[in-house]
Amino acid sequence: MEIKQLEIRDYLGRCAPLQKLDNECLEQITNEVETITVRRGSQILKPGDINRSLYLIRSGAVEVRTADNELHDQLGEESWFGFRALFRGGDVVLSVTAIEDTLLYKLPVETFHALIDKHESVRLFFSKKNPVRLRHAIHEIQDNQNNTLIATHVSDLTHGTPQMIEQTATIEEAAQQMKSATVTAMLVMDHGKLCGILTDRAFCTKVTANRMSFDDPVSTIMTPDPMTISASTLGAEALLIMARHNIRHLPVMADRNIVGMITATDLIRQQSYNTIYLINEIHRADTLDELQQLSRQLPATMATLVDSSLTAYHIGHAISSIGEAITQRLVRMAEEQYGEAPVAYAWIAAGSLARSEQTAHTDQDNALILCDDYDAKLHGDYFEKMSHLVCDGLDACGYIYCPGDVMATNPKWRQPLAIWHSYFDKWIFNPQPKALMYASIFFDLQCVYGDAALLQSLQSEMLKKTQGNTIFLAYLTANALHYRPPLGIFKQFVLEKGGVEKKALNMKKRGIVPITDLARVYALSAGIRALNTRDRLEMASEAGVLSHSGMADLRDALEFIASVRLQHQSLQIRAGQAADNYVPPEQLSSLERRHLKDAFDVVNTIQTLMESSSRTGNF
Repeated sequence: MEIKQLEIRDYLGRCAPLQKLDNECLEQITNEVETITVRRGSQILKPGDINRSLYLIRSGAVEVRTADNELHDQLGEESWFGFRALFRGGDVVLSVTAIEDTLLYKLPVETFHALIDKHESVRLFFSKKNPVRLRHAIHEIQDNQNNTLIATHVSDLTHGTPQMIEQTATIEEAAQQMKSATVTAMLVMDHGKLCGILTDRAFCTKVTANRMSFDDPVSTIMTPDPMTISASTLGAEALLIMARHNIRHLPVMADRNIVGMITATDLIRQQSYNTIYLINEIHRADTLDELQQLSRQLPATMATLVDSSLTAYHIGHAISSIGEAITQRLVRMAEEQYGEAPVAYAWIAAGSLARSEQTAHTDQDNALILCDDYDAKLHGDYFEKMSHLVCDGLDACGYIYCPGDVMATNPKWRQPLAIWHSYFDKWIFNPQPKALMYASIFFDLQCVYGDAALLQSLQSEMLKKTQGNTIFLAYLTANALHYRPPLGIFKQFVLEKGGVEKKALNMKKRGIVPITDLARVYALSAGIRALNTRDRLEMASEAGVLSHSGMADLRDALEFIASVRLQHQSLQIRAGQAADNYVPPEQLSSLERRHLKDAFDVVNTIQTLMESSSRTGNF
């Protein structure tokens, strides 16, 4: 093969969807390639033509316009065009014109059809259906992940049967067994049934600290009813569970039998980031200054998670766990400073933290639900001081004050349970614009610290009142359709000014928020408790209020849009800049732009379907 042909073959091998084809196949395609040069301003295809070729842009750029001369798209290096006409038997309906001097590789129609017939990856890439192309892109990203935890089950990370001991054994016997086996934890059994877990830390925090007798039974120092995990769980999920619950050991179960134990160390060995260690240090911090120093690690931690190719779903959970840990530590600091709370309370997080969808530092949304024993004269001062300590601390740690003052420092959002019930009744049964604004915030609530039963009671009543409430859901749907994906009528990107002077794509307001709002409507219409957007979509499909195909399309769109946003923020963090949500299209490859348009188109389609369903009252 001549040098020129080798160079063409190597270029084809770098371009999606040919990058996975073997050399023999690439050489065959190369032999059939025709190289053509098109001068700027020259028309390559026009409506009414019969196209018999697939085009690949090697260098330069082209623009695609409709028959009415409206701009449809601009394509650059590594972009393909002409294939849509090939699916129509060659009929051309859009014009393609070079806007720079352009070098093209031209493949005959016979080669194109042979490729899509023989190679599924090529067929999916050129699919006429946007959701199919998008799903293929997601699978390609996941297939190329260098993060072993995404593809590894915890059963592959455990090390044989863990050490076990009966709950009636003495503390001394347990210590001797752990020493002999050189382990840091063991399972406590009750006649073959798991009843507790014992870690080396218990000997310091319980035995030594409380001067306990070595003859006491091990049941007095074990952690009872430990959390367990299935052997089929992915390592990434196990890592998130440990981070969220601040634990370092998980018994592994299969068919209700203990098959092993996985530790934080087992998982960390597979990773280059330290989410668990960061959360552990946060819980150990004694001062606000220490918390501030630890919180400064969050952007770099997120960038490392992105570089490790975790999914946006898992990154959201991991980063939210850090924000949750900082909040929990601040609430405990308030209790340490002001004493035990006079009445039961629940510290509540709202927004992205409640949905486990945080990225880099964001503003804070929080509230306090107080039990109905609360008396403002007797207890008001305590909870006001707690609120200021926590909210001021969050701001100091990078979670800036909420611009809308949705914080526990605002007396309106620091109320007894009965008042909260009245709030939700007003929002549900009198859905005015301001009520709907609050609905988008307070229908996503999670208890971060305190008596979770207070929030559970509130949410149970709220879901009973929203499920099947067609008037409320119609208003909520109209509110959810306020933000549309940034696509013009001819699928051009719609740009807007943000944190930069030049215009860019607002990936949060126009990309993430529309899907979040759709998922919330589906969840409330079906009485679904889940808060995370992907979880809501999947449960809405199970409940029958969203089709399986609609769920899968939205889930893939969310993952791709969120991944583009995270990649952008990671680049900013690595460059020492503040992370934002504004992505310039020129920062994206032509392939990324294509898939992003597919994702936006999916969201737009589902929004249109929801709008139609709302008008007819069919949820």
